[in-house]
Amino acid sequence: MFLDTEVYRRAGFNISNTPFALLAKQIEDGRVVLHVTDITLAEIQRQLGESALVMAAEAKRLLRDFNRIAQLTGEDNVTVRDVDGSDLGKKAWAGFVDVLVKRFRSHSVSALEVPPRVVFDRYFVGSPPFDHRGSKEFPDAFVVEALARYCKSNEISMYVVSGDAALRKAAGEHDALLPLETLEDVLAAATAEGGGDLEAIADEIFAAPGFDEQLIEAVETDLDFLNFVYYGSLSDASVLEANLDEIVSVDGYDVAAIDDTKIGLILHANSILAVRVRYVDETELRDKDDDITPTELETWVHTHARLKIYVSIDLRTLRFKETELLTRDIIVE
Repeated sequence: MFLDTEVYRRAGFNISNTPFALLAKQIEDGRVVLHVTDITLAEIQRQLGESALVMAAEAKRLLRDFNRIAQLTGEDNVTVRDVDGSDLGKKAWAGFVDVLVKRFRSHSVSALEVPPRVVFDRYFVGSPPFDHRGSKEFPDAFVVEALARYCKSNEISMYVVSGDAALRKAAGEHDALLPLETLEDVLAAATAEGGGDLEAIADEIFAAPGFDEQLIEAVETDLDFLNFVYYGSLSDASVLEANLDEIVSVDGYDVAAIDDTKIGLILHANSILAVRVRYVDETELRDKDDDITPTELETWVHTHARLKIYVSIDLRTLRFKETELLTRDIIVE
């Protein structure tokens, strides 16, 4: 299997989270082999470095703003160790590669050795990933061509995982490449090959007493880790907090792992969240010394969220052993 840069980025480059830990187990058991390309690694190195610089700058800004507020209390300034964003990026990259090599036993495929003419021929005739006007997906095109050639040389097939529809479409042009959208799709496919009546086991879990209560608790435990982006009609709005209002249904699941004692499910929970939003009320302005100051107000809005949550379940008691909310970004409208 091959994971696009987008898959790593979607996980915040945290390749020790639950889905990646499950992938490591599949690799250890010999069910999956992970491949990476030189172009993908170069993209990850650049994006990790950029993320580290942004985070270091944000940490400095937050500290500065906090100390400005703290002055009103008469307390001493808070000091923290200064973070060198460039150095942090280099260390993060070194750690990423170390895990990729040692834990995931990744195999390297060279995409930079693909003859450019092959890719440009696809570009000029508008073949995927160049089938949209103005598309310039050259890194993806080199990657897909390299993977296809590798599979042909070694007489194998390979899952190509990406949330990028253009890359998946390009991979689908090659018989040996099997496009999938998420890492969870790969885990489900690898687990299904292990056999067993997985559907019957899942049905029994959903019908077990206390399932709903356990799922609600699991979601509420991790709500603070969600990132909210507001796109509604309120001005200068920001999300302050969120509560789980209702889990409407569990409308899908993937079996991510199973052994003799437990099963790991990735549940798709159709949910309603109550979100507290702070915004600027432009219709009510206060006039003070000729300065116009907009009024800040707060309100609660309800938003739909399709949450993905991993649950590890004891097959004997049907009780949750471990949980992790996999969804990280929610749009509030």
